[in-house]
Formats: sequence, structure tokens, C-alpha cells
Amino acid sequence: MSAIELQECPQCDGTGWVTTQGGGEVERCDCFRNARSGRRLERAGIPRRYQHCSLDNFETEFLNADPSLGGAVMKCQRFVEGFADLDEGLLFVGPVGVGKTHLAVGVLRALMDTHKVNGLFVDYRDLLRDIQDSYNKVSETSELQVVRPLLNADVLLLDELGARRPSAWVFDTVSHVVNDRYNNRRPTLITTNYPDAPEAPEGPLDSAKGGVGASLQDRIGGRLRSRLFEMCIPVQLQGSDFRRVMKRAGYR
Repeated sequence: MSAIELQECPQCDGTGWVTTQGGGEVERCDCFRNARSGRRLERAGIPRRYQHCSLDNFETEFLNADPSLGGAVMKCQRFVEGFADLDEGLLFVGPVGVGKTHLAVGVLRALMDTHKVNGLFVDYRDLLRDIQDSYNKVSETSELQVVRPLLNADVLLLDELGARRPSAWVFDTVSHVVNDRYNNRRPTLITTNYPDAPEAPEGPLDSAKGGVGASLQDRIGGRLRSRLFEMCIPVQLQGSDFRRVMKRAGYR
């Protein structure tokens, strides 16, 4: 917290400490805790589009809303409440526009607020690009610099898993991140637009499967898919694209 922020607080007069009601002890002022929470949120890297998202403002009651949305919110709330005794994450699966990223960000923010964890939001497509760029000889960024924050975050949110099909060596790095977090019991929140299909013999990662009708295994391979279901509780969402529903209803 800056000195200016402390000086402007009328409760602690810029010290960051206040006297308890009994008068015999001191404790941190609300301004100090709020500023620390704000810094934690800023470091999480949540995109501006999703910074307003919370579990409380997730819409489940609109025209033709799918019942799975309400169930997903309740599962997320139970996850946050029981987080101290968990070492699993959440895997949000569903079609485009049903609110997977909103819910995942809502969980991440709730964990940062309630359990004071350090969270990190990473777009899968950006991650693949950053890893690939780190192998460029003229790049000033190393692979370790790209990967270290993902390994160390208390809670990692990996958004849009499977949205791009990386080269094998980039994918090896992604797999290393997932496995390291699994081994060190660091929870991971993951969203994907690709449905989970019945297990099939694993083929090469660069298989022709990957367009319309592709499954999660088609996009990330059988080994990584299996690992995700070991380390994450699945949250299935169904329904129509929320943005299109609101547009047709006349909302902007």
C-alpha cells in the first residue's frame, strides 16, 4: 500500500493499524486489507471483460435458461466453501456462450477474497503463443519465465483449453504445467468448449479430428484428458449462447 493511501484513511490516520474495541490490542485496518485484496486481484491478470464476474451476478433465471446453470453455480459455491479441505480444481465443460469463463472467474475471485490465495488467469491461446515465442532466438523471454508463474500460482485459471492445436513440443510444456500442479496439489480451474466423449484409443495429437464435432480428447490427447479428470471436478453446463439470447430479447 502506498503512503498516500494510508494517509487518506480516517480510521488509522495512515498507520495501517487500528485499536480493537477492548483497547488493549491493535489489528490491521480495513484499508490495509482492502488494498492488499486489490493488489491480489490486479496481479491475477483477469481481463477487463471479466473483471465484474462473480458467483453472485451469474444469471440463471432468464428465458429458456437451462437447469444445468443453477446446478453449476451451486457446485461452485460448495467448492469455495470447502476449499480449505480440497486439493482438486474444477473443469468447466460446455458450448460457447453458456458462462463457463464467468463462473470460473467468479470462483477464482471468491477464493482470493475468502481464502486469500494468489490466483492467475491465463488464456490458453496466449499461453501457447508465449511458449512458442520463448523458443525464438531473438525473444527476450525464456520458457522458464513463461511457465514459472503457472507452476507457482495458488490457483490457476486456464481458459479455453483446446482452442488451438499446438505443436508437439509446445504441448509437452503445457502437459508439464498440468502434471506439476497435479503432483504439488495446486488446484486448477479449466474451461473448454469441447465435450468429453467416451474414451477411445489415443491417436497422434495432430490428428485430423479438431473441427466441428471434435471431443476434448481429440484436442488434447487421452493422457492429458485423463489427468484433468483426476485433478478436477467436472462442471457441465448446457444451453444456448447467453449473449445471443439476450440480444434477441432486446437487451444490450
